[in-house]
Amino acid sequence: MTNKISESDIVKAIGEDIPSLLREKLNGMDLTYEELSKEENNDVLHEILNFLFKEDDHIIRAGEHRINDWNKGWGENAKEFSEHKHYNSLIPKYFGKHPYIRWNKNIIKPCNKNMEYNMVEILQYWVFDKFLKDCDNIYEFGCGTGHNLFRAREVNPTAKITGLDWSTSSQESINQINNILGLDFGSHRFDFFNVDKEFKLGQKSGIYTFAALEQINNRYHDFINYLIDNNADICLHIEPIGEYLDDNNIYDFLSKKYFEKRNYLKGFKNCLYNLEREGKIEIVYEKSSFIGSMFINGYSLVAWRKR
Repeated sequence: MTNKISESDIVKAIGEDIPSLLREKLNGMDLTYEELSKEENNDVLHEILNFLFKEDDHIIRAGEHRINDWNKGWGENAKEFSEHKHYNSLIPKYFGKHPYIRWNKNIIKPCNKNMEYNMVEILQYWVFDKFLKDCDNIYEFGCGTGHNLFRAREVNPTAKITGLDWSTSSQESINQINNILGLDFGSHRFDFFNVDKEFKLGQKSGIYTFAALEQINNRYHDFINYLIDNNADICLHIEPIGEYLDDNNIYDFLSKKYFEKRNYLKGFKNCLYNLEREGKIEIVYEKSSFIGSMFINGYSLVAWRKR
């Protein structure tokens, strides 16, 4: 059966009204989808389980060793953007890779191949408006091609926006964006595994990570301390945080198993809770992921600030 995610569905999933900019953007999105039959649902579960039962030497695990992979991947996007000069060239190739996505803890089949990315846009327009619209400086750590920076700019037209990534192809991509489209994004090389403490945040700063900390497992302590030391006004993390998922939901449960298999982010929520108990930070918002790819509910949200 064909269905459509409506504005009221999104409001219900978010738990609050949506900003006017997001409401306008929804008018240009095709959010129709097909509900899965029992047989289709079983086929998807079977495919996920097949992946999870693969031998580890057949799995690409996240970690410091993958720097060349990310340089190559973002370099391919940068090359395509320089040729076509179109925003779509900046969208990472893993979006729309599979015919199914996740919505409200279920698997659905989009009628539009761009729907997975559209759902990410919806999430970001809401979160950026909620937390970043009054910042003077906005930083994305682990920005990849720079594709998320555009939405930060739409939400906050006056802020200085900077994208940081460990891949030099990322800085190349942002330089091309500025040269071709006449924008003014800042860029800087920043490695979560070797934190650059010399890079200082500006006043009234908001920082965010989006599916970036997933690549460093439990090696985030230096980065969190860096943000505390730099007095970031608000820190947002939209990441595959397993502690926010529900083991009683089969799709959440399998998401957590996928996180483990890929060596994704581990213990992050508990780390922030410990820092809050120590009086170092205040957690101001938390929300479990309500969208995702075929394999994971990977976009849980936590926001915090220094005390």
